[in-house]
Amino acid sequence: MVYTLVGEKSLIEEEIIKLLKEYESSDVSRYNMEDISVKKVLEDVNTISFFGKRVVIADNFDKISKGDSLINYLENPGENILILTSLKNLDNKKLSKVLKEKTKVVELFKYDFVSYIKRNLEDFDMSFMDINLLISYCNYDINRIKNELEKLKIYKIDSKKIVSDDIKKIVKKDYNSTIFNLIDSINSKDKINSFKIYKELLEIGETDEKIMYTLANHYRLLFNISRKIKVSSDNDIISEYKMHPFRLTKLKEQLNIISENDILMILKKFSDIDIEVKKGNKSINTELVLFLENL
Repeated sequence: MVYTLVGEKSLIEEEIIKLLKEYESSDVSRYNMEDISVKKVLEDVNTISFFGKRVVIADNFDKISKGDSLINYLENPGENILILTSLKNLDNKKLSKVLKEKTKVVELFKYDFVSYIKRNLEDFDMSFMDINLLISYCNYDINRIKNELEKLKIYKIDSKKIVSDDIKKIVKKDYNSTIFNLIDSINSKDKINSFKIYKELLEIGETDEKIMYTLANHYRLLFNISRKIKVSSDNDIISEYKMHPFRLTKLKEQLNIISENDILMILKKFSDIDIEVKKGNKSINTELVLFLENL
């Protein structure tokens, strides 16, 4: 498998961490293509590993003067994992074409998602609110936004008008996005909407356990961020927690609604539920329903 990661350094590093966790390999090597030949990288990625799949990371692959040997490899890649990274889009059009066809390309730029959608609507009409709904459904993932926008344009090719009902019908909600919506409802003590979203999560196959522990982890993060923003810059927080800038924006918006004391009370409640469930005294389902009922 070959990945092509193009974008900003911090976001590339975050994506690499995800990939290393996914493949669980202890055999990892990393090269800077400004200093190392393509031949050396390909020799490494073709070497058999006795510790699972070998992962080879080649940074700054845009510095390759000739990409013929890499192109040849991409036509018939081996079993190991090759991750190519670059901080900018390629000038080499021949290599770019092959990378798009033969590798999984992930663009990792800090996009202005609204502007991106507006630029790519062409002659389609879409309201500002519906643009933000699409972004929310895709959980600020630019690759998903690109794909889902193209699907919507094909679906509405006749009318050239994309509305919220189209998004709800065509675009599958991202789990994290739905959890964020549930958290927003909890923070604003909107009992009716909280139950509605909770039911939606169960209908798409999420478990009570996953929902509760995701909520607990989120509120722990929210509490930590509430402390961090008092002493650290946004860039420092983004770097430390390896999060997308838009997620930090969303967390800060939530902190305008909910106090630290309320966050601590929620965390205490989840901790109590966890203890009682592990003792066998209560069920997570019953306790989650009671939690939402008492908002």
